[in-house]
Amino acid sequence: MRKINFNRIKTAVVIVALFIIGTLLNIPFSRELKRLKIEAGDANVKLSDSIFSDVIQTGIYGLILGIILVFVGLWLSRKAKLGAPVIESFFSKEKNTKNSFSFKKLLYPIGFSVILALIILVFHKLVRNYYPVTTIMERPSKLYYAIVSFSAGITEEIIFRLGLMSLVIAIIQFFRNVDRPSAKVVWLGIIITAIFFGLIHLPLSKNFSNFTFVTISATMIGNLITGSFFGWVYWKHGLLVAIIVHIVWDLVFHVIGSPFL
Repeated sequence: MRKINFNRIKTAVVIVALFIIGTLLNIPFSRELKRLKIEAGDANVKLSDSIFSDVIQTGIYGLILGIILVFVGLWLSRKAKLGAPVIESFFSKEKNTKNSFSFKKLLYPIGFSVILALIILVFHKLVRNYYPVTTIMERPSKLYYAIVSFSAGITEEIIFRLGLMSLVIAIIQFFRNVDRPSAKVVWLGIIITAIFFGLIHLPLSKNFSNFTFVTISATMIGNLITGSFFGWVYWKHGLLVAIIVHIVWDLVFHVIGSPFL
């Protein structure tokens, strides 16, 4: 029992460290976004002169929020039979082929992630052709999107899948008084989390284009689909695979696909 708990603690430490790294990787994109807003004439935005202060503030924020999300998430996910089995298997001396990491296991989730990103790219392209979007300001360059792809893949999966999705499923379990969630319960948790995942992306979309029924619908539908996919990956393969798949999706959609948007 002590060994299992100790492995869980080490797993939690690794995930907290990943979350801090993810939050720090968001700094270049955040600063560039503020700079573009200032150039566009937004007087309410201020850019700090010292990137060092941003690192300190973001690092502290990442540490505190990461600890809350990870420890609560791992505790809740244990009841929901979710979590980070692949990361935990790194610290286990017992061989478990089901939870062990292998690149072969990544082929199908990554392949499907690339296909899904391309489909949604086509969807956005068609929407923009029939319903032109009024641009407010230019987007950051591919380099910034490449960096923030890693940031979003790490932090959003820890926040939404390990944290929120585990919480939603655990709450449903509590009221239904069941030890193991059924597939229907898990899918309900996936969809609820995906809706919040879409809502959190609306403010970012508002930075680049005016809010209309079309832009809001496209943002919500796209993130509902991708959020549900990431939730399914988290359910079936755990946190680490969900993070990797999310990063790949963002790289394909925002970096490779950016000229088509």
